[in-house]
Amino acid sequence: MKLLSRITPAETILIQQGSAAQLKDLLKFTFMDLLLKQVLKIVTENKQLHPRNEARLYTYVETGKNFEKYVPRHHEVIFLKPFTQEASIQILFKHFVKITYEASSGKRSYRESIKRSKELTSYFNDSFFISLFRFIKLTEAGKKAHQEITTYLREVNLQINDLLKNDQKKALEFLIAIGGNIFLLQNLDFDLLKKIDKVLIEQQRSIYTSVDSYGDDWYLYGDFYDDNCLFDCEFEDHESFDSLFSDTMDSFDSEFDASSCSSWDSGCDSGCSSCGGCGGCD
Repeated sequence: MKLLSRITPAETILIQQGSAAQLKDLLKFTFMDLLLKQVLKIVTENKQLHPRNEARLYTYVETGKNFEKYVPRHHEVIFLKPFTQEASIQILFKHFVKITYEASSGKRSYRESIKRSKELTSYFNDSFFISLFRFIKLTEAGKKAHQEITTYLREVNLQINDLLKNDQKKALEFLIAIGGNIFLLQNLDFDLLKKIDKVLIEQQRSIYTSVDSYGDDWYLYGDFYDDNCLFDCEFEDHESFDSLFSDTMDSFDSEFDASSCSSWDSGCDSGCSSCGGCGGCD
């Protein structure tokens, strides 16, 4: 599907869920997409910060091999900004989630940054009153895109694992065409990605190079399938490639919940009395 090859997971979620899209999901899947494109990466280090303490495993976020050449979309900037002055720094994972959460300025503001994508201009109604109250309302084109995306992802979700086992060419066509939206597939067994034939990947690269209907980021996703080293090799403690992804998303959820106040993400409009007046509302 051409549209899914051009939009990020956060943009897909906004088309599908509109005002119901939660800040945690929008941030989490944006982060995962940047990891997939190797713009950012996660590393773990065993450190003993004090002689009297035992060594512990610490998780950091740092720039990936594609950081310098990547042109971020509006909603991705907050993830990359901490590295713009010094790309070589490491940021503790829990601190990184807190930084991006605070930089998002809340659910409504972050949704607006997603809507600014050039790929979405025809899908959302931006009349004066809708823009004033930051409502999410689809145009007719947006409603059509919503239906097509929902149908297509459902089809891929049902078929993908069987295709990875029996028809890797077709599976790879599906996966590269939907880019980072693979994280929206509930059934995908990520461990099967490691078994894709490298020759087949190179063949697909040559096909996509000659076709201009795919998004600008397709070659970054191709890199991932080629080296299967999204988080490099520091994650040897994971039982499987699949657990690497699921554990990272679970960790993001946990750190987000620790950083946020429930009133902010639920879209309150009258302060944050439930969390001590943190000022974190939309």
